[in-house]
Amino acid sequence: MKTLPTVGRSMSTKYHRKGWCAGALVAVLVPGALVSPPAHAVAGGGVARAVDYGFIAKIEVSGARGCTGVLIDPEWVLTARSCFSGNGVQAAAAGSPMAEAIIGRPDLATNAGKSVSVMSVVSHPERDVALGRLAEPVWNVDRPAIARTAPGQGEVLRVAGFGRTEDVWVPDKLQHARFRVQSVASTTVEVVGEDGASTCKGDAGGPALRERNGAVELVAINSASWQKGCLEVSETRQGGIETRVDGLDPWLRQHVPNLYIECKSAVPIFAVHPDDTMWLDQHTAPRYGNDSWIDGFRIGGPGWLNGRAFASVDGVVYGAKENGELRRLRWNGTGWDRPNPDHWYDVIDYGWERYTTDAYRNRVTADSKGHIYTIEPDGNLHWRSYDHATKRWEHRVVESGWGQYDLIVAAGDGVLYARTPDGKLFRHHYDAEGQRWISRSGQIGAAWNMYHSITSAGADILYGIRSSWYNDASYWYRYLPDAQKWAETGTRGGKLLSRRWNRTHNVVAAPDSCRLL
Repeated sequence: MKTLPTVGRSMSTKYHRKGWCAGALVAVLVPGALVSPPAHAVAGGGVARAVDYGFIAKIEVSGARGCTGVLIDPEWVLTARSCFSGNGVQAAAAGSPMAEAIIGRPDLATNAGKSVSVMSVVSHPERDVALGRLAEPVWNVDRPAIARTAPGQGEVLRVAGFGRTEDVWVPDKLQHARFRVQSVASTTVEVVGEDGASTCKGDAGGPALRERNGAVELVAINSASWQKGCLEVSETRQGGIETRVDGLDPWLRQHVPNLYIECKSAVPIFAVHPDDTMWLDQHTAPRYGNDSWIDGFRIGGPGWLNGRAFASVDGVVYGAKENGELRRLRWNGTGWDRPNPDHWYDVIDYGWERYTTDAYRNRVTADSKGHIYTIEPDGNLHWRSYDHATKRWEHRVVESGWGQYDLIVAAGDGVLYARTPDGKLFRHHYDAEGQRWISRSGQIGAAWNMYHSITSAGADILYGIRSSWYNDASYWYRYLPDAQKWAETGTRGGKLLSRRWNRTHNVVAAPDSCRLL
C-alpha cells in the first residue's frame, strides 16, 4: 500500500458540498497506515450552520496556507500541530502575528464573528495538536467540552472543516459530515466518512465531535486523510486519521487552566463598611477577573466593626466578637437564616476575641470544605471543623512555625496562602483527611503587605483590597499551580477590579464559589 500523499503547504484551502476533507498541512503517513474500506457513493458533506459551529475557526497562516481550529477557551484555539512549522513554544515577532483566526464565521463571505491575531503557538511534543493564543479574548461563544473518553469503534462523529471539496479549491463555507470510527489507537482514531465523505487539504485542525446527554464534546482533531474525492486527488482509498484529545489533560491544564475551573454564577463578597454595616457584593467573572458585578446592597448591621467576619461554605459567615463569642450566621441568598427567635446567629464557641485584634485578625480563614485554620499565640497552625447538626467540634494542631506569618487565606480545599510581614507570599496545600502536606511552595509573590485584606473565591483566586486616598480598590489574582505561575493580568501585579469598596473594614469572599476540576 503506498503512502498517503504529502499535503501541500503553499496555499490557503477550504471545502464545499460533496467530498469535503481534512488533511491540510499534515505529515505523510507511513505505508500501510490506512486500510481500504468498502466503496461508498460519493455524496459528501453539507454546509454547516453558524448556530451549530460558532466555535470553529478558519486559521490563515502568514497569508500563504490555511487550516481549521476550535475555540476551546476565549483566549485559545486548538488546531493541528502541522498547521505551524516548528515545535515547542513559539511567539510572534513584534508587530507580526503568527496567524489570523476567523471565529464564528462559517460563511466567510459575511462579516459575522470576529477575526483575531494568533500571537503564540504551543505545540504538543507527541500528538498532532497545537494551541494558538489569541491577541484578545473572544467572548459569548458556546464552546464544546473536551472529551475525557476515547471514541469507540463504530461510533459516529460529526467532523467539520474549512478544507477544499471535490469541486471547489477555496470554498467560502464551513462543511460538515458524519464519520464512523473504524479503529482506535493510543493517540489516534481511524475514521471513514459516511456516503463517501472525506477530509481534504485545509481541514487539518478541524473538530470531530460527539453529542452526549445534549452536550457537544470535542473528541479529536483532523490530522490526515487519503483525500478520496477531493479536488485534483485521484486516490481511491477512503478514510482519515483523527488525533484524540482525551488524555491531553496534563498539557492543557498547564497552558489553558481555565478549562479546569468551575465557578458559580457569582461570588458572594461580604464587606463591612465604616458605618458598621455589612454589604453584599457579587463578582460575576471570577475565572478571568473581569470587572463585572451585581450591584451591592446592605444585608446587616450594626455590630460588625468590633468583630472579625470570615466566610465559609454554603453561605455561612462566622463572626468573632470582642467578648470571645464565635457566632455562626448563614446567608441563604435572599436573607439571613433565623436559627432562634432572639438572634440571627448561633453562638458556637468562646475564646475567639484575639481574632478581633490587629495582630490576629488576618490569622483566621475557612477553606472550601468549611474547615477553619488559625494561627494562635503558640505559633502553631490549628485546624478545626464544626458540625452544625451535632454542635460538635474537631480540633488539632497541624504544625509549628506558623508564627512567621501575619496573614493566612484559604483558596481551595486545604490550599493556604501565607504572608510574612514584609509582604512575601507562600502557598501550601494540606490534606485534612490524610493529615499530611500535599505540597509546599517557595516564595511565589512579593509586596503583598500593600493589601489590608486578602480573600479568596476558591480555586486559587485571590482578591486583594488596599486603601487609596479616596477609597479602597480591589485587585484580582489567580495562581496556576500546574504551571507554577500567576495568570496574566496585563500588569506586573493584579488586575484592577473596582474602586467601590468605601474604605472597608473587613472583606470576605465565599471560599466555595470556584473549584478546580
